[in-house]
Amino acid sequence: MPYTDHGTGYQRTDTSRAAVVPETKRLRLRDQVLVFLRRSLLPLTTEDLARIMDRPYASIQPRLSELQDSGLARDSGRRGMTRYGRSCIKWEAVPLDERPSAGLEMKNPATD
Repeated sequence: MPYTDHGTGYQRTDTSRAAVVPETKRLRLRDQVLVFLRRSLLPLTTEDLARIMDRPYASIQPRLSELQDSGLARDSGRRGMTRYGRSCIKWEAVPLDERPSAGLEMKNPATD
């Protein structure tokens, strides 16, 4: 998957590249997803996050991939079910003491 200069992934089509959300908006949503994962007592599926955040699934899933690539979120090892009856990952935030030292620092939009 190709990435923009700011680390946003997109498919190898002109329409996917054109749909890349501007950096400031992308970071804000990624930060929000991370905040929900950190505050959750249990791991959450992508569908859970989309429902809780009232956002489309298609805008949440890529943010989880970015957070995983950055070492800030991970597969919890637990599984949920999609609305189609398929198994899916339950995500969790990587604890602060386990984050990679060179990881991307995130601001908490709820407190900034």
